[in-house]
Amino acid sequence: MSRRTVRALPTVAAIALSAVVYDAGAQTWTDITPVGTAPTGRRQASAILDPVDHRMVIFGGTTGTTSNEVWAFDLDTNTWENLTPAAGPPAPTARITPASVYDPYGHQMIMWSGQGQGGTFFNDVWSFDLTDNTWSQYAPAGGPPAIRYGVGYTWDPKARDLVTFAGFTFQGRFDDVWRFNDQAVTWTDVSPGSGPIERCLHAACYDAVNHRMIMYGGQNGGPLGDIWALDLDTDTWTELTPASNPPGRYFATLVYDAGNHRATIFGGQTPSNANDAWVFDLWTGLWTQLAPAGTPPSARYGSAGIYDGANDRMVVFGGFDVAYRNDVWSLDNLSSTSTGVRPAAVNAATLHPNHPNPFNPATAIRFELASRGTATLRIYDARGRAVRTLFSGVADAGVTALTWNGRDDDGRAVGSGVYFYRLETASGAQARKMVLIK
Repeated sequence: MSRRTVRALPTVAAIALSAVVYDAGAQTWTDITPVGTAPTGRRQASAILDPVDHRMVIFGGTTGTTSNEVWAFDLDTNTWENLTPAAGPPAPTARITPASVYDPYGHQMIMWSGQGQGGTFFNDVWSFDLTDNTWSQYAPAGGPPAIRYGVGYTWDPKARDLVTFAGFTFQGRFDDVWRFNDQAVTWTDVSPGSGPIERCLHAACYDAVNHRMIMYGGQNGGPLGDIWALDLDTDTWTELTPASNPPGRYFATLVYDAGNHRATIFGGQTPSNANDAWVFDLWTGLWTQLAPAGTPPSARYGSAGIYDGANDRMVVFGGFDVAYRNDVWSLDNLSSTSTGVRPAAVNAATLHPNHPNPFNPATAIRFELASRGTATLRIYDARGRAVRTLFSGVADAGVTALTWNGRDDDGRAVGSGVYFYRLETASGAQARKMVLIK
């Protein structure tokens, strides 16, 4: 597949608060008509955003029979592509509720846990290479967590960990927190002494402003409606206590809009199927029910979804109402809602430290713009010679994430040594140093 200019979820580094109130009815539901052959209808698949190729990648789920297919939905062309390897290395067993995250350092999807046909539970860990479309299984040290399905999870970009909470197995529900690091290939139990009660079928997302995992809802003898934050620096829980809550639910779809620091939920079981949408403002700690224009998706549970920051929308795939669905919907104009205050970036441009540094063979580089504008990011050697242009064009407000693979503009591997990466924008230029070790 051809590679495109990187697009990324916006985030906020330096912020100020301004009292700007938005219309909670400004959103619109759009029933997207895909191009090409689509996956069969399914529920309880996972979804990640691939920001490099600007697509939603789904894995697993059940069509009545569990699946291990991998599909990609192109967010620019509305085209489905089946990425399931036809042959080659082994692939994960078909399953529902896999925990899948995007690893930007390896441009891969990391997946663990789930439930297979006939009720078998899993605790295996796999990676799916989003360039080669191949699976590889990890053999972790430490742990592992007990077999389970229905976990809440996120990616910790600082530690490069998959972080997972709770879930269900034959023995009952859990309240533990585990980290899987794909560099050390280890599991670590970091369960705090106190936190949310045991549960399964809850939803979680990454809070990019405060470096937290936000966890909502789930099921323990009935629907749950509480919302908690796990500090990913200290691995400690804090319960968030809004004045009012949506009806408790499980099997909901949850996404995070980093540019506006809000989490949005759709659907789930309350225990009846739902098709309502709510926004939780992480600045104010308040829930707001949305009242979108347009015909909404049918009431359903087990949809997969992502936040498409380039188009300011939540994209939802599939689920189950009275049948297995394969429709694709977008909830547009999410930035038109706020529950009272809005974050506003105050730095015109920020060039972040690369990671890892030193590195071999690749390193992640991020820059951040307060508003949409032109930007160029080039890499220079120690003698000041231009080696590689990683980005040149118009970047959206927020963070743009790039990866340098240690090659020049002609695709040739460069040697070990000191290199500099320089960001040029309308507000000026910034540069940082990095070291390639071979």
